[in-house]
Amino acid sequence: MSDPFLEAQRLHNAGQLAEAQALYAEVIEDSPTHEKALYLLGTVLAQRGRFEQAVAFLRRAIDENPENAVYHTNLGVARQNLGQLDRAKASFDRAIKFDPNNVDAYYNLAKLYRQLELPDAALMTYEQVLSLNPERTDALVNMGNILDEEGRLDEALACFERAVKINPKAGRAYINLGNLYRRMGEAEKAVSAYDGLIRLRAHGGMRIKRATTLPVVYRDHAHIEEARAVFENRVWELLDDPNLTVVDPTLETSTTNFFLAYQNKNDKELQQLTARLHLKSCPRLGSVAPHCEGDRKPGRIRLGLISAYFRRHSIGRMMIGLMRSLPREDFEVVLITPRTTRDPLAREFQKLADQTIYLGEHFWEDQQKIAEAKLDVLFYADIGMDIRTYFMAFARLAPVQCCTWGHPDTTGIPNMDYFLSSNWLEPEDAADHYSEELVKLPTLPTRYPFPDIPENLKDRAAFGLPKDETIYLCPQSAIKHHPDLDQLFAGVLRGDAQGRVVLVDGAVSHWSTLLKERWATTIPDVMDRITIVPRQAPEDFIALQATADVILDTPHFSGGNTTYESFALSKPIVTLDSAFMRGRVTAGLYWMMAMVDGIAADLNEYVETALRLGTESDARADFARRLSERNEVLFDEAAVTDAFADFFRNTA
Repeated sequence: MSDPFLEAQRLHNAGQLAEAQALYAEVIEDSPTHEKALYLLGTVLAQRGRFEQAVAFLRRAIDENPENAVYHTNLGVARQNLGQLDRAKASFDRAIKFDPNNVDAYYNLAKLYRQLELPDAALMTYEQVLSLNPERTDALVNMGNILDEEGRLDEALACFERAVKINPKAGRAYINLGNLYRRMGEAEKAVSAYDGLIRLRAHGGMRIKRATTLPVVYRDHAHIEEARAVFENRVWELLDDPNLTVVDPTLETSTTNFFLAYQNKNDKELQQLTARLHLKSCPRLGSVAPHCEGDRKPGRIRLGLISAYFRRHSIGRMMIGLMRSLPREDFEVVLITPRTTRDPLAREFQKLADQTIYLGEHFWEDQQKIAEAKLDVLFYADIGMDIRTYFMAFARLAPVQCCTWGHPDTTGIPNMDYFLSSNWLEPEDAADHYSEELVKLPTLPTRYPFPDIPENLKDRAAFGLPKDETIYLCPQSAIKHHPDLDQLFAGVLRGDAQGRVVLVDGAVSHWSTLLKERWATTIPDVMDRITIVPRQAPEDFIALQATADVILDTPHFSGGNTTYESFALSKPIVTLDSAFMRGRVTAGLYWMMAMVDGIAADLNEYVETALRLGTESDARADFARRLSERNEVLFDEAAVTDAFADFFRNTA
């Protein structure tokens, strides 16, 4: 008869964990102090996720051999998985004490430091791992992730690229390298990295991500046209592939068409094409909740409100007024959002809800939970910014499904019935811009509270800005900086010798680098009078707006929250009457206030308006006075709640 311990090891190495566990247990029953059997039983239990039992057997193994570094390392990993972080650290420290060259102990200790939110300690410990074994690509990838989170993008790229060079089959390194290039707006480099993974193995999700990767900052109009053509061609190629499959798009594809909206084009066909691709590759996305096929039961309307951003975020601020005021005699409100309690606005949303469904890490389980809620109406505050809610929108989880301007672009998703916008925002041909049925409310689609204005606002000096110049602030994200904006900046700066354009650094600092590279070609004569200040905390961002003489709205994709804040400060904004709703928000607010002189019909008039307000103090003061007299119509309007409630009642 073969040795039971050797047979258990064979089963273990073959991945037959349950059988190996049973046989190790038999060995230990016959020989309770069998050190290696105790250790390996603890290991296999940990591999099966039974960490408490694993700890017990690993401790028994250590009792038999107290100075075995490997045993201490595995005990630390089990404790780490149980959340016993202090004990886990003690185990790793002992392992290193008994074997200063134990690479796995250092590696797991570095992971622990990251859990403890000690990035510098984690990085130093990963450096120790690499000094002992320079081939550890997993350590390089983890280092790159930390450096990415810390905003040290060049160092993160170096880690991922080094990992790929060491191990050309390191799939995770290719993914992370591509994802970082993608966030940075380096679309071609991102595609090249994704190709590295695709060469290794069939990966439907990554092929879709590759096809839908777009630049963030465009060189010129031709660059936009080129990017759209490449996008469309790649999607059609995938639609023609009968073997393209994705099991969970939130994990495998993990992207939306967020950046399409910034090109100033009608995105309806490309959004529909992309939605068709997702449904082809993963038909399960289009599932239908059983209750959607029956008649609605009498009683209060079960209204689901879904977003990943019901917190201190632009979406939270846009939606909290409606959440506070929906008539509860008519509506039972089910909030669908990630779990968070740190944010006071998030806590208020959850307190106001009749029920909260928390989005977790398992997409299909979340989809089932929402289906089981038997909602009458499911209202998406935004679609396109968050991966989970984007893909959730493909299913029919309520008889009526609608979205609004949280991300102001059509979705292209067949199961999205309505897009809720406003008469104040939409151009005459607006219906052609949406795959959904466009609903133009008589009000704006937000009951926006008056912003909290800090009593003591920072002055220009606090932001490093001169007192004696005319400050033209463009507070919008770099992703909104369409190539047309360069000529607006140039016109203002050439027309006002005392003028300075002030921008806020991009969410990814590399975006600002790309803008500077573009300016060096398009407006080199004035780019030295464009100042980029760091990103600001919410209170300081309001203070920055208060320091400005004139606010420059981005053409083709205007401000939202920033517009409300600037108008609350009675700051004049120059905006363009654009072709799509996403470029007409500021104009819509002006129309509501019957103040059309801040709206330019074309780019030349935009520059003229900005210069008049910037160089003529009397005109600027008069404009600010009228804003302060009229801006109350923008805030906390009860008619907004009535408009939404009427829509929900009439469609449920």
